[in-house]
Amino acid sequence: MLSAWLLSLAPLALGPVVSTTAQAADDTATLTQKKQASQEDLKRLKREIQAMQGELKATAARRSDTRNGLEKIERQLNATRQQTGKLEDERDDIKQQLVALTRKREALSQQQTAQKAAVAEEMAALYRLGRQPELKLLLNQDDPARLERLQVYLNHLSESRRAALERLAELNQSLADTRAQLLARQTRLDDVQAGLKRQASQLIAQQNERAALLRKLDARYASHEAKIAELDQDRAHANQLIQTLEKRLKSIKSAPPPRTRITRAMGKMDWPAPGKVISAYGRGEGVNRDGVLIRATQGTAVTAPHAGRVVFADWMRGYGNLLILDHGDNVLTLYAHLASFSVGPGDSLSRGQQLGSVGSSGGRDGPALYFEVRRSGQPTDPSRWLSRR
Repeated sequence: MLSAWLLSLAPLALGPVVSTTAQAADDTATLTQKKQASQEDLKRLKREIQAMQGELKATAARRSDTRNGLEKIERQLNATRQQTGKLEDERDDIKQQLVALTRKREALSQQQTAQKAAVAEEMAALYRLGRQPELKLLLNQDDPARLERLQVYLNHLSESRRAALERLAELNQSLADTRAQLLARQTRLDDVQAGLKRQASQLIAQQNERAALLRKLDARYASHEAKIAELDQDRAHANQLIQTLEKRLKSIKSAPPPRTRITRAMGKMDWPAPGKVISAYGRGEGVNRDGVLIRATQGTAVTAPHAGRVVFADWMRGYGNLLILDHGDNVLTLYAHLASFSVGPGDSLSRGQQLGSVGSSGGRDGPALYFEVRRSGQPTDPSRWLSRR
């Protein structure tokens, strides 16, 4: 009776446990599905943004040959700098590997020397016992206990010799493998160094070609006012394209805007690059009027002042290499005149993550970063968002 009563309680006791386990499994499956759906949404977002960038590029047919030439060469410069950056990263990584492999080789060489000495000592001990030491011991020893101890010693000596020889063989093989790895890495380093040399020559040629195009562009203007008028046209053109971008982003249902709570960071955000502000909000010329222009050294890292998602990374007239981050809450930030991009459309960035480097693309005569903040489609003063410095 007691056992039957206990069995009747078993389903009641196990029921909640089974239910909880099943619920946990369902939750895990749901999270996995959501993660997979999010990844698919991100892929679709990238495709839609790339399609939109293709539409924006169609306006290039209306530009002059010189402006088209400037875009072409600055795109080539961007590609060259990005490839150079990859080669430099690989070079630095190989150098670290070479240091580690060299240390490993030295350690193995020391172990090999010590092991050779150990083997030599074992062989010397056996040599001192002469040929067939086991037979001699059996013939010359009358004390059985002493005979047994000597036999144990001989067995130990034989096993020690075998282990020493095996260890020496392993060390020899490891040392050979390490030397081969060193040779392969050194060969690759030589290739990378040669690639960097070619990239440097290509970069110089492209920079010279760009300088010639800029001189040709400047020669087209009858006065400074004429140049400013065209820069204003560039800004109007860019504003139209950015408005198109914002509208398209709102219509994308596959991936909603990120939720980064950027409005809570007003007045606290980090500056995207160090340097002196050479034109404040509303005081710049052409495309630089709606934000701040920061003078910085060529190649200085440009970082995200707040978390966001890349929605545009391409060359645009007046701006040069332009990257746009969507932070949610109808807030976009723009980074222009970049030398190169470190990320691409659809990538999510955290605060402080590098997005590119300072350059002079877009026809500037010196390196600088243009930074702009847009809220609900309208430019706002970046100083209201950035921290004091």
